[in-house]
Parts: sequence; C-alpha cells; structure tokens
Amino acid sequence: MRRLRFGEWSVGVDEGLLTQVGARCALAPFLAEDGAPRLSLRAGALPEGPSMPLDPRRPSGPRFRVEGDVVRVEPPQAFLDTELALRVGMQLATLRQGGLLLHAAGVAFQGRAVVAIGPSGAGKSTFTRLCAREAGAEVLSDEVLGLYPGARVEGSPFCSDLDLPSSLARAQLAAVLLLEKGGEERLEAVAAPEAIAAMMAQVFRPLPGEASQGEVLQRLVRILSCVEIRRFVFRKDAAAAGFVRDWLHGWHTPG
Repeated sequence: MRRLRFGEWSVGVDEGLLTQVGARCALAPFLAEDGAPRLSLRAGALPEGPSMPLDPRRPSGPRFRVEGDVVRVEPPQAFLDTELALRVGMQLATLRQGGLLLHAAGVAFQGRAVVAIGPSGAGKSTFTRLCAREAGAEVLSDEVLGLYPGARVEGSPFCSDLDLPSSLARAQLAAVLLLEKGGEERLEAVAAPEAIAAMMAQVFRPLPGEASQGEVLQRLVRILSCVEIRRFVFRKDAAAAGFVRDWLHGWHTPG
C-alpha cells in the first residue's frame, strides 16, 4: 500500500489502484514517505450493504462505501474509475480536516496562491497555462483543489489537460478570481453574496454523513473571510498572466 498526503493526513492507497492511474494524474507531489495513514482506500468486492456509484452518471459502474476510516471501492473498470476513487479519498480527508474540495484552478506565485473559478468553458485551464508558462507560476491544479482552515490551498493530482500536471502540493491562499473572458485585462469588485454563490456552485457535494450544506457554507465563509475576491476579465494572451502576478505582488508590497 502506497501513501498519498492530502492536507496534513496520509491516505493509504492499494497498489492495484495506483498502477491503474491514467496520464491525467500527477502523483509525485503528493506521495508521503512517512506517517501512519489516517484513511485507507482499498479495492475489492463490496460486502452487502448501502453503497454509492463512483460516477453518478454511471449508476451501474463501480461503487464505493465509507466504513469509518476505510473507503472500499469495487475494482475499477477504466482509468477514470481509478481517478474518481482517488477523488473520494481526497474529499474524505479534506472534509475531515475541516476543509472543502472544489472544482477550480490554482496557481502560486512565490507561495501565494490564486484560485480561479468559473463554469465549464470559463477559462480555468487557459488561465493556469498562461500563469505557468508566461509568469513563472507553480501549478496546484487546473481541475480540483482543497481549501482548508486558515486559508490554505491544497493542490491535487488531477488535471484536465495533460500539459498542466501539479508541480506544487500546497500554498497560502491570497485571492480568488471569478473568471470571465473579455477583450482586455481588468479586475472588478464582486459583492459577497455573488462570490459565495459562485464558490458554492463549485464545491463538491459532501459525502453523506460527513458535512451538511449548512456546515459547508460556514466553512467556506470562514476560509474566505480574509481573502481578496475579484472578477477577472481577461484575454487568452500572455499579458493576462503578468497582470495577475503584478497585481498580487503590488497588493503584498508594503507601502
């Protein structure tokens, strides 16, 4: 059994699952060399009892069940099933550490993270690629992030584009950007209700018995209480990456 680190927790994962991980997973930044696993992810036949599909769109596909500190998963049928199983393990570890799992992109400039959110097609992968290639940012993920108390951001092994694997496991959250494509780069103020609603729309649905929607909302509000939130209108242009880097640097520069 290999160990992956999500937040401060080590999660043991059956070797059989990790050998089936596809190219869309970059495990290296998350491998844990020490520490007893707090959770384990095990593949095999499920005993009788309630279970959930790994992919809600395929209710007849492989299923999983949480049994205390063990996540039991039916043998994956495809690379995507293995990826979804790892996501369940990450989500459980994140929830139990007081955090949230989010559909979002994240990059870090000298340890300060910018999280970018938006619906499909908003430009999360484009934003990530521009920041990494044109402004020297480190990639947390262009697909899935964990948010933790104290405004910490955890990257993930998952990427939507093969050229955007995670190169950094964690960073301190400095800003959240609501992405919008446009003809120039600019930042706009966002009212708190709109920002929270946009963030909640990207939070993974909590696993049954782990956190209610009300608890999820409270966690999100606490995490974002000391974070800058803006709408970022941008072009698919190298200038967009420099714009964000310079804004972040100027915001953190005394005086």
